[in-house]
Amino acid sequence: MQKRIALLPIIWGSYGLGVVVIVNYLLGPILNSLPTIPNDKPIGGSYFPVLFFNIAALLAMIGFSLWALGVWTIDLANPRARRDIAALGVMFASGLLVFYYAIFLFPLAISLVYFLATNIE
Repeated sequence: MQKRIALLPIIWGSYGLGVVVIVNYLLGPILNSLPTIPNDKPIGGSYFPVLFFNIAALLAMIGFSLWALGVWTIDLANPRARRDIAALGVMFASGLLVFYYAIFLFPLAISLVYFLATNIE
């Protein structure tokens, strides 16, 4: 438990640095992107992927923090837990990429349907 609590600053620091690096990569330097061209699509081109990345990173940081505090334990020997983690990874990755390539809408929809179907109990 003590070792996992010591991971909290590493988890939060990597979250902060990751958000800054990825948002800077997705949006580009803010000062250079102020004069936009007339046909620019900022909503689908940059804002939604950044929003989806921020939500995914925040949920991952909360999950790791709850694991480090011992509130949430995950059993990787359980096949359902492994499938859920794989579906969550597919959902996060395809949710970020769907704004660039429309083909990623299908894995996103399949992972959402999987979560809806498996959590009805």
